[in-house]
Amino acid sequence: MKSISNIFFSITFIVVIVLLGCEEKFNLAILPDPGQSTVIGDTNYVEIFPPFGGFESPRAMTVGNDQLIYVADYDRNQIVMMDAGGSVLKTRTILHPISIVQNSKLDLYIGGETIAPNGVDTIGAIYRIFLARFDTTYISRIDTIINSSTGDTSITVVRRDTSYYANHNLDSAHMRIVWQEPGRPQRRFSGIGILPGNGYLVARTGPDNSSFVDPDARVLLFNEKDNFITPIGDLITRPSGGTAITDIRNPTSILVFPSSRDFVLTQKSEGIAYGATWMIYQSTPDFQGWIPKYDPSKPEQRGSDFVRPYRFQNAAGIAFDRRRREFFVVDSQLDSVIKFDRNGRFKTESLGKYKTQSNIFPGLKNPSGIAFSNDCTLYIADTGNKVVRRFKLSTQTTCN
Repeated sequence: MKSISNIFFSITFIVVIVLLGCEEKFNLAILPDPGQSTVIGDTNYVEIFPPFGGFESPRAMTVGNDQLIYVADYDRNQIVMMDAGGSVLKTRTILHPISIVQNSKLDLYIGGETIAPNGVDTIGAIYRIFLARFDTTYISRIDTIINSSTGDTSITVVRRDTSYYANHNLDSAHMRIVWQEPGRPQRRFSGIGILPGNGYLVARTGPDNSSFVDPDARVLLFNEKDNFITPIGDLITRPSGGTAITDIRNPTSILVFPSSRDFVLTQKSEGIAYGATWMIYQSTPDFQGWIPKYDPSKPEQRGSDFVRPYRFQNAAGIAFDRRRREFFVVDSQLDSVIKFDRNGRFKTESLGKYKTQSNIFPGLKNPSGIAFSNDCTLYIADTGNKVVRRFKLSTQTTCN
């Protein structure tokens, strides 16, 4: 009878916790260490040792289309290029980098800082590094040819190609600033996502959101030639925050899904209810733009774990597993990585502080960046511990 009572008490306790959790902020970091109760056959992420060290403050990272790993080290003012084994191949100095991505031409886009025109202050800037080819093809002359027998004219355009190939020499490849806003020196570019055709979206953040016309917190659209097109009006910035799924205030990163115009924007939860917003692109005769994939204002869409209010506290980065179509949100305040399936449902393989703690290495501490590679490795920029950590599923024998 004593064992039955214990079982009843345990079940009752779990039910109470679940019910209370529907109203309180989600905190994955306080979950108990699953190592105490893991059984053979459980699916979870197992860490690959050793982690990649040598960083001061790894804030963002990406696994490029070239399958190399790029880490933005904020305090060291450096972009680090590594191979899958963790060997540092090249580095490049950029002031305070906080975001990084690579397009299909293998160009790197980095959100960092530069010196303001006054020569003293710093301002936000978007850099482009032409890792593979710097295209300088231009028209050298235009010849007009007249047919002597018919009198018809034709025009021949003569182009001169002075392009050069950088061959992945990160330290010497051509680099230029493609966007900056000297008039608003406190703005920063916290996330960049590549669209089909190599246009891109930029998540911009800053402290001043009092302007209805041009608040600091916006998502900006650029074309493949780095021309600014427009701010995305489908997301709203209110001076005092908001509780709608499209309210943004402190964007931290943006992920554009492969071969798609759909994206997820992450942000700090201060002043807003939702730390991550999944937007899908629609183009019809009546509407062209982005709408929320899951909108809690619509009863039929409230069931998704992804749009549970206050699930995140500081969603700092996002990564996508294109094979399984699952994605990961890293929360630097919860010291956690929260995993969702393609339908926005919470996955139990999520990683908390205690789940990543062992006698070899401490648990996650203020992680800020995350990436997923084609060999099914999950990379986490563990900012507080000054390393990049690697994880793989315990039950995954092949990457397919």
